[in-house]
Amino acid sequence: MTVVKPKRAKERRRLKPGEVVVMAVLSVLVLAVSFPVLYALLNSFRGYADITKDPMGLPTSLDFGNYVTLFKTTEYGEALLNTAIITAGTLAILLALVPMAAYGIERVGGRTGRWIYLLFIAGLMIPFQVRMIPLVTSMNEIGLYSTLTSVMLVHFGGSAAFGVLLYCSFIKGVPREIEEAANMDGAGRLRTFWSIVFPMLLPVTSAFVIIQALGLWNDFFIPLVFLDASSAGTINVALSRMSGLMASQWELIYTGAIVATVPSVLLFAAFQRYFIKGMSIGAVKG
Repeated sequence: MTVVKPKRAKERRRLKPGEVVVMAVLSVLVLAVSFPVLYALLNSFRGYADITKDPMGLPTSLDFGNYVTLFKTTEYGEALLNTAIITAGTLAILLALVPMAAYGIERVGGRTGRWIYLLFIAGLMIPFQVRMIPLVTSMNEIGLYSTLTSVMLVHFGGSAAFGVLLYCSFIKGVPREIEEAANMDGAGRLRTFWSIVFPMLLPVTSAFVIIQALGLWNDFFIPLVFLDASSAGTINVALSRMSGLMASQWELIYTGAIVATVPSVLLFAAFQRYFIKGMSIGAVKG
């Protein structure tokens, strides 16, 4: 007869002093980052009088009236739609052109491609403030000023250089033998890229999309410059207009901030794994 010995419960590993310090620092950082969001969330359920009387108070009930008022009495709904159009449109242009540009530089350009690559890198070093006035003048002359198209084009110009840098570092690690096999089967350059190479770029594409989507969604300065007062602007521009010199609609500002935060949090939470994988693989490939 075999005697079965009871399994000992695994002893909990004691944290080392260094690990305790790291956990304490991380806890403080989490509180510092989450406090503004939590503060805005709580105040989105309070009225203007309650907020001004006791800014650090707690809501007495979950009243969603501020959310209804935000979309009924302000242009926030239109601003939200503008932001979604700008984000989706710019991402579509970037994904249609940037990966192909990087592929052309790495696989087709040769020595000329190296010079083109350096020009893209040089574009990263030019601050937007240097290009701002010429861009505003150019957009006004061609009739695109104060249109969503102008904002998308400016965003594309500012993000393309970073995308080329990211994709080039990843494409270097893609085996050429796969492309040569496709070429032997009669596939052209475009078909080889979109059918074979581009699906292999999914990790870096995911990272690029998340970085750009968060930046586009939360951008304030470019829409402020390229969209005049006749436009509802984007979410951040609309929130800034609620803050006046004499009075501010604090209850609506907090409510709008929460509405603007939700898509960003959901996007990053859904694709966090791909983002980390894409960035780490891109760094190794480079």
